[in-house]
Amino acid sequence: MKTNKEHQEEVEKKYGKPLKDIMHELIVERHMDQWDGSSELGVPKETFVTWRTRFRLGPDQRRADFAERIRNKTLEEYKDKLKDVDIERPFIFKDEKSLRGFKEVIERMIELEKQRRLLANIDTVGDISHMMRIATLESIVSYLNQYNLSELHKTFDYDLEYLKSILHRE
Repeated sequence: MKTNKEHQEEVEKKYGKPLKDIMHELIVERHMDQWDGSSELGVPKETFVTWRTRFRLGPDQRRADFAERIRNKTLEEYKDKLKDVDIERPFIFKDEKSLRGFKEVIERMIELEKQRRLLANIDTVGDISHMMRIATLESIVSYLNQYNLSELHKTFDYDLEYLKSILHRE
């Protein structure tokens, strides 16, 4: 019985490139699972799975790595947008009971929540909570903007028609 190292040497010799590149091609580019990949390489399934895990090419690993890249990109965008923001600046419309006063508070709450997310430890539940609050607040601002442009009723009408079309299909 061959060792994983012996299998690796044979596969690298046959394909003329490092095992990591071979595994990436089979899994990411050609979408092979452990059965097809191990068959293609002529190695036991367990060996293929070991290699896949070593190079973080398993489905869960790839999803986790992708999520981490997206999270880091988002946090960098937050840092960039907030670098010149004075979170303690005075409100312009503080004493005004109006939509623009409401919008100002919501926009400031978004800044505050993004700042909290930047400072939070990487706790999945906490991070999701911050993300949901940010998304909710951003939706409110979006609706206010649509309302101010007299487009929110159009959005409602469109969504209503879409819902009715789904209901009529059933």
